[in-house]
Amino acid sequence: MTERDVIRVGVAGVRGYKGFETVRYIARHPRFRVVMISSDAMAGHRLKDLDRDFSRDGMAQAVGYNDTVMACKDHGVELMFLGTEPEMCARLGGELLEAGARVMDLSGAHAIRDPQAYAQTYGFPYPAAAAQALFGLTEHQAPGAFAGQRLVANPGAYATTVLLALLPLARGGLVEPGSVVVDAKASSSTAGRKARISLLFSELHDNCYANRIDRHQYTSEIQQELEAAAGKGFRLTLATHLMPVARGVIATAYLRVAGEADPHKAVERVRAALRAAYAESPFVQVLERAEDVHLRSVVGTNRCLIGATADGWGERVIVVAALDNLGKGTAGQAIQNANLVFGLPETMGLAAM
Repeated sequence: MTERDVIRVGVAGVRGYKGFETVRYIARHPRFRVVMISSDAMAGHRLKDLDRDFSRDGMAQAVGYNDTVMACKDHGVELMFLGTEPEMCARLGGELLEAGARVMDLSGAHAIRDPQAYAQTYGFPYPAAAAQALFGLTEHQAPGAFAGQRLVANPGAYATTVLLALLPLARGGLVEPGSVVVDAKASSSTAGRKARISLLFSELHDNCYANRIDRHQYTSEIQQELEAAAGKGFRLTLATHLMPVARGVIATAYLRVAGEADPHKAVERVRAALRAAYAESPFVQVLERAEDVHLRSVVGTNRCLIGATADGWGERVIVVAALDNLGKGTAGQAIQNANLVFGLPETMGLAAM
């Protein structure tokens, strides 16, 4: 491979789980090369100081966040992955676009299209660049939508899990309005790499607890996409929980199928819709039953597993989806989308994932 074949990338937030995992994925990518990183905590160091296994791109220099844009220009960065806090990513996104770089945002800072919903979710002003962002749920964008895209807003791990399970049903008019309740359980890494009492080993070990039910930041993303698919006014209840595992999200959705009273007939319609939606997908697999979806089957991969089962007692269909929050829920999906932006096979660098 010649130097002309190399796509020069930068990563912001390499000390956090999202940024670190993105660099780890890029380390196996045949075309992407990390040429600079940004992190206030690592400024002045090199990528190899973060992890000595990053041998190929280990000499990439770290700068502070305020120097990110200038460093991108100096190093000829073509694509910047943003994996730090949303407010910083909102600021950097617009500045990087003006500097000529493409942006892959993993923070959620450009995913919500409605300014009012954005302000309610994040508590800071709506970034102008968000209006031009493509929502990066790979399997539910039109063919060719990513080609040449300058800004991709990758959905969060909770949003990716729930939307992969429900979007085919919403688009097919299968969901009875107001019937959807989603119970999502996730690993401690979904809460970020930060010091917090509730994330201490002694607090989370042998424990499981609900968190942010009243104002989860990814509910707005989920609501936005489901409304676009099913029509204005589509609503669901989302309850999220943390459990004592390092990686993964498993979401269980309870719903009724519109116009179908028999849950056994309803579940066949749900399975058919899911199979049709993902028949050509290299990373989403539809299993026969909800009980077949296991978290350990997706951890460390870029895969999502989905299964559906009829609940004869409750007259509902239960749909379960699972993925790795740092894989398909974050870094893996970002690489998948970046491949498509540059006209590469979407599986490049992910085939073993």
